[in-house]
Amino acid sequence: MIQCKTAPVQGQRPETAGNARRRRRARRPLTRSRRRLSGAWLAAVLATVLAAGCTAGVASPRPDATARRPAPGIAAPAGSLVRVPRPDYARPPSVAAAFYVAWASTDAVHDQPGTYLALCAPLVTPALERQLAASQPAPAAWQAMRRARLVSLVRVRAVTHPDGAPAPAPATVYLRVYATRVTTTSAGRQVASDGVTVELTHSGGRWLVSAVLFY
Repeated sequence: MIQCKTAPVQGQRPETAGNARRRRRARRPLTRSRRRLSGAWLAAVLATVLAAGCTAGVASPRPDATARRPAPGIAAPAGSLVRVPRPDYARPPSVAAAFYVAWASTDAVHDQPGTYLALCAPLVTPALERQLAASQPAPAAWQAMRRARLVSLVRVRAVTHPDGAPAPAPATVYLRVYATRVTTTSAGRQVASDGVTVELTHSGGRWLVSAVLFY
């Protein structure tokens, strides 16, 4: 999954729509990265970056969040700032957008470690759900995010068919999600471009995310 959510310091996450990774995508095939931790938990690294790079005591404004209600069957804890858009399972872009909000958002103030998987589960295949479960954060990592009062939310701007990806097929579609990320901690606030490419598979009469891709 994506390795850097918010800051150029990480150097591995898309920062603009024209970053080097997307410029290379037409020259190499889609590949999977199963060893990478979930992007939701990599926000823990950002807490350290912000704490080191921002002035202590800066007020932490409430981050932007989508106003849409959580999708049916997606558990949203009371008070959580993560708002998963209601997916239309007949439309791959709708499912991809909902998945990205669930997968890439973190509210360490109100949520629990298991919230992330509960939000993603209705939107992914069983195989991907098992991979996400295996990438749950260590208790120490979650506590570090909670102490930093980390809230990192994404707002999807567009979902497109990426250049260089295989053409859509009846059972498989590849889509690129473009988003804006707003991250706050007790140290400050950052806004950055974000995104990821996903594979969706048509199964059981609905589209589900089957893989998170990097290319």
